[in-house]
Parts: sequence; structure tokens; C-alpha cells
Amino acid sequence: MKGSIATILVIAAASILSIAAADAGPCAQDIAQLQQILRQQEISRPDGFGTAPQSIDAQLEHQPTPQSVERAKKSAQASISAALNHAETLDSEGKATECQSAVATARLMLNP
Repeated sequence: MKGSIATILVIAAASILSIAAADAGPCAQDIAQLQQILRQQEISRPDGFGTAPQSIDAQLEHQPTPQSVERAKKSAQASISAALNHAETLDSEGKATECQSAVATARLMLNP
């Protein structure tokens, strides 16, 4: 009797895990990995992380101000979050190729 209960519990656990895996989209693991990296960056680099496109002022060789540096950091972090949110949306829609592209974009902005 104890053996059959254990077997039923194992089968139930396997069923639950397979249902959870079915709910995850094609690039859910990549998204989760990048979210973990972002959390680590937020802890280790509270002053900012990530990159953004070069501004016109920088192209014109103007020196950055503390305010422009702060805006750039916030912009980079917002862009990374937006790319990751877009990846999650694509993942939930089952669009694997587009999701991988969005994850790659977020990863590139985080670590150029």
C-alpha cells in the first residue's frame, strides 16, 4: 500500500512539473537567466549599469554633466527592462525567434 501511494505521489509531481513546463514559453529560461543577471547588477552596481546609444552631444564632443550621466543610466536601465518585458510578451505568445531576438537585444544593452 505504501509503495502505491509513493508511486501516485511521484506521478502527480511529474504531472505538475510537466504542466508548469508547458506554461513556460520557448525562451522562458533565457528570460529568467537575464532577470537574475539584472538583479545581481542592481545589487552590485547600484550607481547604474547597462549602455545606451551615444547621444548627439557626445558625438559633438560635449562633456557630459552629472545630470546627463544620470539620465543616460536611467535610460539604459529602462531600455533593458523594456526589451525584457517585450521578450516576455513574445514568449507568452510562443514567438520563439522574436523572443530570442529581444533577449539578445537586452543582453547586448547590459553587456556590450
